[in-house]
Amino acid sequence: MNGAATLEKWLQHATCRLSAESCERVRIEIQDHFDSARAEALAAGAAREEAEHVAVESLGNPRAANRQYRKVMLTRAEATLLRESGWEARAVCRYRSLILIPLAIAAAGAALLAAGDSYIGLALLVGGAGMCLPLAAPTLSINTPARARIFRGLRWAWYVVVFAVAFWPTPLRQTWFIVAVAWPIVWVEMTMASIRRKLPARQWPRQLLF
Repeated sequence: MNGAATLEKWLQHATCRLSAESCERVRIEIQDHFDSARAEALAAGAAREEAEHVAVESLGNPRAANRQYRKVMLTRAEATLLRESGWEARAVCRYRSLILIPLAIAAAGAALLAAGDSYIGLALLVGGAGMCLPLAAPTLSINTPARARIFRGLRWAWYVVVFAVAFWPTPLRQTWFIVAVAWPIVWVEMTMASIRRKLPARQWPRQLLF
């Protein structure tokens, strides 16, 4: 296998699961490293094929490199989530009247509470009020990491209250269902947290703030 093919195979392993932009950055960086190592080997008297082999070997284990890259660069899943969340934020900003839906749910819950139906009324009130948070977020002045942390804290408090109301008084008997419902939420939040760690705060798109 020639040097170009060997390098391409190394890059395929090293860039596995990375976003397109991350892959391009890795390829440029590795190509420079490869060219430099090959030039050094040629200058030392190595044949062309041997110099290319030495250059690839100098790159190290591609799978180990991939693990390191995924810690500091966006993966495909993260880039997809970031793109989709950006579309959702723009849609909310464009159709601000959507917030009337959770407000109506909260109002119905309040009315049921007043009428004496405490369980359904409380569930609708908490759910509707909490749904206002993500819908209102793109229109609020959440423009610093500190404000973003406060907002995310409020949202997590809402999650806890919603699950407490929905599954009380026998949450242990419904553990599997709670996990099934909560896992997508937790996965999104964990992925967003990972993206925040990888990008400097000054480069955060607005949807990362909330």
